[in-house]
Amino acid sequence: MQVGTQVRLVFWSVAAAAALLAVDAAVTAVVTRDLAALDTVLMSPRSLQQVEADYHNNLAVASVGAVVLGALLFFVRWRTPKIRAILWVAGPLLALALLCGLVGGPEWAVAPTGEEPELLRQEYARAVPEWYLWVHGVAGLIAAGLLFFVAGFLVRTDLREYYLEGQGTGDSYRSWIDRTSA
Repeated sequence: MQVGTQVRLVFWSVAAAAALLAVDAAVTAVVTRDLAALDTVLMSPRSLQQVEADYHNNLAVASVGAVVLGALLFFVRWRTPKIRAILWVAGPLLALALLCGLVGGPEWAVAPTGEEPELLRQEYARAVPEWYLWVHGVAGLIAAGLLFFVAGFLVRTDLREYYLEGQGTGDSYRSWIDRTSA
């Protein structure tokens, strides 16, 4: 695979992860807004506070992640080892934060046991809508997978050479694959 193709693959993977995190942040913001307007009768204030805290955590991780990845998009194609190091370290850390948010999300604060009244189950369903869990789960899981992929893909010899050689000299980079296939 040509080095230019590899760099484009990294670029578009980071772009897709940033877009997924932006969608996740937008959906979480909507659900957080709806939670503030929720009128509960049987749901405990502690459960409501826990759901709100989980939403705020998800919103913070998704929005900060989207901003960081969006900013990194401008620099992914720069031939500097700093960008490679940032992607290599920040990508998996952000992916782990996303996975922690998926595992410890708001649905655990309102998990019905089956023995509560129907009204309480309805309040739980309004506090944590099922559609949110699907959108948040799929977006977070795919974004985390893309970030792990990018971190692993940057270990390739061609990309290591691409980011470590040149150092912004403006020279056209040719990897050993490009040099031997020409």
